[in-house]
Amino acid sequence: MAMSFKKPFRAVPVQLDPAYRARQRREARMTLALRLVGVFAVGLVAALSLHWFRNGPTAPGPAEPAMVEAPVVMPEPVVRELPMSAAELDAQQPSAGGDRATAPVERRIVRSNATVTVFRDCRAAWAAGVAPIYRGQPGYDVSMDGDLDGIACEPVRR
Repeated sequence: MAMSFKKPFRAVPVQLDPAYRARQRREARMTLALRLVGVFAVGLVAALSLHWFRNGPTAPGPAEPAMVEAPVVMPEPVVRELPMSAAELDAQQPSAGGDRATAPVERRIVRSNATVTVFRDCRAAWAAGVAPIYRGQPGYDVSMDGDLDGIACEPVRR
């Protein structure tokens, strides 16, 4: 039988100097502060570049009008008959007797010189106070109707 002369190893706890521990805490705080500054700088650069890519370079250019007045293209003139008087209606009835000729019916032409306000975008329509614009109303445009439900520039629901 072989004998072993090895002694069991026991680790003795090492107590660190208070100055050493204070220096470690200072370095940890400094590292954390530098990391936070770096993250903030990266976020700021990303936000500014995203803003620049969305809006493009900001060079002063000609101001665009918010609204554009466009004339309405009217089809052929509308011919409307004036309503008949009671005497004219009675004269047309077969029981009215005789060969009385009916009085000629007056006709008039109705024309409109109206203009339709066409808005460049929904912001201009909201600023003018006419939004929402429904299909068939003056100023409605399919390009301003995002979900194609017939209501342009509808308010945003949150």
